[in-house]
Amino acid sequence: MILLQHVFDGDSEELLDRVGIQPGWACLEVGAGAGSVARILADRAGAANVVATDMSTALLAPLAESGVRVIRHDVTTDDAPGEFDLIHTRFVLEHVTRRDLALLRMVSWLKPGGVLVVESATPLPESSSDPAVGRALAAMAGHLSRSVGTDPTWARTLPLPLEAAGLVDCTAEGHVIPARGGSAFARWMIETHRLVEHDAVASGAVTAAELANAYAAYADPAFVDYTWLTVRAIGYRAPR
Repeated sequence: MILLQHVFDGDSEELLDRVGIQPGWACLEVGAGAGSVARILADRAGAANVVATDMSTALLAPLAESGVRVIRHDVTTDDAPGEFDLIHTRFVLEHVTRRDLALLRMVSWLKPGGVLVVESATPLPESSSDPAVGRALAAMAGHLSRSVGTDPTWARTLPLPLEAAGLVDCTAEGHVIPARGGSAFARWMIETHRLVEHDAVASGAVTAAELANAYAAYADPAFVDYTWLTVRAIGYRAPR
């Protein structure tokens, strides 16, 4: 989790600053994780104006102590946690099986003129410069799809789902971080692969030798790859 924040928080902060959060805005972070993006929101809008939700709030106690409202919440079933000027979510909706419903519910929680900011990831194993890395990434994506219901290509449809949910003035852009061997991003990729490596090998999606070669590539400063695309989409609820 710490590596994920280190790698991606700067881009999320830049995106949110582009939206132009104002002091006093009511903000919601869906899938807050360890709370780093909610802290960014609190710095700009004020902690008392921020709600951070997740299916597990085990890592969010320090955030609650800072004045942010922290609640355990399922975006697809639980009651609305409020009405918001801004809702942000990162690397969540691609893992939610009822993501269209989740989007519709989040849109309904926006105030007129409010903004939804979605960051969603999609791996690009076919673009890898190393066959072992490509196989490992494809195996990870396949395992998450089978076990969790992840759609590894959903991000590539943005901003269409936001438009279908009724938002206006929707935009989307893709951003690729280089996986340079030895970098924080490469280390995060190794950690992410290790979470599913046993099942991925057992299913035959990748061999132990291929995984070892992929890990060696991720540790080699001479290696660089562009196989992780983050799509950042923004849409607004129409004013009354």
